[in-house]
Amino acid sequence: MIKNTKSLLAVKNEATRERRKIVLEIIEHVMTVTSPHALLEKNIGKLNIDKYKKVIVIAIGKAARTMADACVEILKRKPDEILYADSGHPLPTISGITKTKKIINAAKKLTENDLAIVLLSGGGSAMFVQPAEGITLEDKIETTRTLLLCGATINEINCVRKHLSQVKGGRLSKLLYPAYVKGFVISDVVGNDLSTIASGPLSADKTTFKDALKILTKYKAPVPNTVYKFIENNVGFSENESIKPNDDILKKVSVEIVADHFSALNAAEEKAKSIASNTKHKVIVQKKMLTGEARKVGPAITKKTPKNAILIACGETTVTCCENPGSGGRNQEFVLSTIDGLKHDQTVASFGTDGIDGMCPEKVAGALVDEEVIIVATKSKLIKDEFLSKNDSYAFFKQAGGQIITGSTGNNLGDIVLSVRG
Repeated sequence: MIKNTKSLLAVKNEATRERRKIVLEIIEHVMTVTSPHALLEKNIGKLNIDKYKKVIVIAIGKAARTMADACVEILKRKPDEILYADSGHPLPTISGITKTKKIINAAKKLTENDLAIVLLSGGGSAMFVQPAEGITLEDKIETTRTLLLCGATINEINCVRKHLSQVKGGRLSKLLYPAYVKGFVISDVVGNDLSTIASGPLSADKTTFKDALKILTKYKAPVPNTVYKFIENNVGFSENESIKPNDDILKKVSVEIVADHFSALNAAEEKAKSIASNTKHKVIVQKKMLTGEARKVGPAITKKTPKNAILIACGETTVTCCENPGSGGRNQEFVLSTIDGLKHDQTVASFGTDGIDGMCPEKVAGALVDEEVIIVATKSKLIKDEFLSKNDSYAFFKQAGGQIITGSTGNNLGDIVLSVRG
């Protein structure tokens, strides 16, 4: 739940306070109805696990712990083993490798009489990590950092990651074979491409080493030479490729998406309509997913909001960082970019459903902006463009107010944007 609700509502202007209250109530509702237990119950509850000799649970990503806890509560018998890959984001860590090795070792011991329940969520690409032979953890960290700073999309970053990995791009399915595999996914990826979510450890991958090389070339990414050479040397060779759609091992694998961006969007719409029945606001839902550069998308959303309306959108934007970026994330940068076009009767907010927006000194879910924030910023001589140029949105909202703080939510369904005019 939102930890700083009291401070966010401590504003003198009644109209501003009411708009903020609408925003915060919608956020609270989204987090409640999209809890992993509520999402998994109808899917995992149908599983007949009595026919399997051994049942293990593998939980990967930002929602790993909450998904695993929910799974254990729902299952009709206690799993024989529960393993996690939930350390290191947005950059991989030694802890992530250690946990991944435990999963690999457990996977190799399974037989055709066993079942692996695999729970996947966003963030898994960085947390489920075992580099390919000849590639070090430092190589992967530097490659991920470089692509993030270059402004590469999450799909592009994951394409490269998959081709530097022993577990991504369907390779976990191969490690689990001949056991049966049931995958349940909370998706934070626009379009729900299973090969992209957590870099698709259970799913066929259509991308190739050639595609990965094109991405490095496109951004002129200064990745470690070992990475560039590994990818370049494997172009056209199948033995190190990710798992392709016609592979027989995938016949024993089924994967279901239990929630995605639209789950969060629908929850936001539901609450907004409930609020609007009393406030007479019009609810506008943008069905097209938000993508693209955060600072360019933000102003467009601001302009689209008519008077007496609650506009809701979802998706996942990107941020291209300067050479020495400050702190912040796509949600805070999105909101910061809306200031110039903000109306006097408007509040705009954007928050990550995982509760973690980019790399900041503390966990911040996102931010909101309205006249109150602008007044404080003006008095403090905070110039919006200076903070945007340094990708330092966290520092702006830390001083001007407006940060939305939830802590880690144990979920990951992308971002929700709210624009309220009253």
